[in-house]
Amino acid sequence: MSNPRLRIDLARITHNARKTVDMARSHGVEVTGVTKGVAGNAEVARAMLAGGIQTLADSRLDNIARLRSAGIEAPVMLLRSPGPSEVSRTVALADVSLNAGMAIMEALSSEALARHKVHGVILMVDLHTGREGLLPDQVPAACRRLRELPGVQLQGIGAYYRRWSACELLLEGLKAFVAVAKQVESQLGPLPLLSGGSSNIFRTLMIEGHSNPGINHVRVGTILLLGFRSSIDPVTLPGYERDTFVLHAEVIETKAQGSGEAILALGKLDTDPEFLFPMEPGVQICDASSDHLVVRTSAPTRVGDWVGFRLGYPALSRLMVSPYLELEYVKD
Repeated sequence: MSNPRLRIDLARITHNARKTVDMARSHGVEVTGVTKGVAGNAEVARAMLAGGIQTLADSRLDNIARLRSAGIEAPVMLLRSPGPSEVSRTVALADVSLNAGMAIMEALSSEALARHKVHGVILMVDLHTGREGLLPDQVPAACRRLRELPGVQLQGIGAYYRRWSACELLLEGLKAFVAVAKQVESQLGPLPLLSGGSSNIFRTLMIEGHSNPGINHVRVGTILLLGFRSSIDPVTLPGYERDTFVLHAEVIETKAQGSGEAILALGKLDTDPEFLFPMEPGVQICDASSDHLVVRTSAPTRVGDWVGFRLGYPALSRLMVSPYLELEYVKD
């Protein structure tokens, strides 16, 4: 079989998780580990938990079901607001969900009551980032309504910031978010969680040292999984492990006439070639189709050789949902 092989170093992921948790706690911030980049892989989730992560999060209920089926009992957050057809599974599988629509939150309330459970809700705020959330002036009334609903518990408010946002925009956005939280708290009392966002927020506050305007929670995946500053910026952060995931693909054809070109059994159906980074010096990616990756090598390459790649987040997340991938775990 010429299926690509992915080597997962669980100890390195645990190292990244422990470093992240320690840095965040020194700033009074709680970390939730996001598993969507690995499709809810239970071994990776356990590596995060071993590093001190106490709660997990994913955007797909199928991934959360995978975690639960593997015996993981840690609290899990659903990152993507559930649709009407997902309300029952959301309450059954997730402890907390991010939400913005009152109709869905009322449905979660009814489902939780029917199951004799209490489901946590984080109300999302839209700070003109182009994603889910209520406008800031709608948030206090929505929080009051949530406090009245049985079966659900308002655990805080959250926001999302574009991964390509400049540092100044991130900080201004965080200040606006905290201002909304203070308005709610002046009417309803303290909110347990002010969930400020993702790996780019962690980097801005904990790595670059900018002043935290008041958030106490982040949802991070890229830093834990790859040690990167953000999902599309493959710059390894100081003290983080990089080679957590290493992909190897087999050479199935070489070109004659000394062109140095080789074709690998790997394509766009498997991964995102734009975010593959060859490990061997002198290897360059030239082209990709659905089934093939064309590389140019400076060293002699033969059919049957294997070529190694480091991964960016888009390449990793697509690989982990491929049915053609072979996984190898390293635990020491």
